[in-house]
Amino acid sequence: MSSKRLLVITAIGVLFIAAFVGVMLLPSFFGRDSSAIPLPSDSPPPEISVAVEPDALDRVEVAWDTVQTVISQTLSRPETYSRIVTIEKFWEDGNVTYDVSVSVAGGVTSLRTLSYDGAEKRIIVTPRSLYIWYEGDTAPFIGNPDSLGDGQITADEWQMLVTYEDVLRLNEDDIIEAGHIEWGGHDCVYTVYMSPILGYTRRYYISLEYGHIVGAFEYDETGALTYRMSSGDISFDDIDPAEFTLPDGKSVIE
Repeated sequence: MSSKRLLVITAIGVLFIAAFVGVMLLPSFFGRDSSAIPLPSDSPPPEISVAVEPDALDRVEVAWDTVQTVISQTLSRPETYSRIVTIEKFWEDGNVTYDVSVSVAGGVTSLRTLSYDGAEKRIIVTPRSLYIWYEGDTAPFIGNPDSLGDGQITADEWQMLVTYEDVLRLNEDDIIEAGHIEWGGHDCVYTVYMSPILGYTRRYYISLEYGHIVGAFEYDETGALTYRMSSGDISFDDIDPAEFTLPDGKSVIE
């Protein structure tokens, strides 16, 4: 047999085998679920990842339209802690600063507020009562915490604080920015909110570790700073019982 004829026969054999294999693969090709094939995505990667806890690996995306869900599902206040917050209020001709020592235990919040003139105000908020007095008084004013809302809201208001509950009450359409950031040594979720009526802008930094707002800023419609809040580290050490003692020596911790 000539080499030319042998070459023709070999080529025909190769084509026959290729055609047979192709026919066999057709059912599997057309029966494949294309939705299971990973395809390149045109969408950008998540803006920022947020750890639910410092040592947790479960991460979620934080953006302007998801930050409220992240906060509501992952953050909570510690039951017992102490910290110091500094509140600054600014206006055109000056500013004033308050240092507030906060102690919380057994559902009771104790505050020592040192104002710019050196006067120390004592405030204790329990689930049933509100006590207010100045250092040196022998008896406190006694009121109802519901006069300003529930006990926790009352305690927050006396600290001149915004809290993450405030963020949850925002209109989602007014949240203009949100994400995950390290701020002031804290691993935080942050959000920026603009009031369409009053024109002010607020920026909040919420600690993922502590469940508290650890930094807050408010700017008026001109961009001028009007409010600033900062927090020191939160301590979980035992709290001095004197923080929950009234001027007559009675403890409000049951």
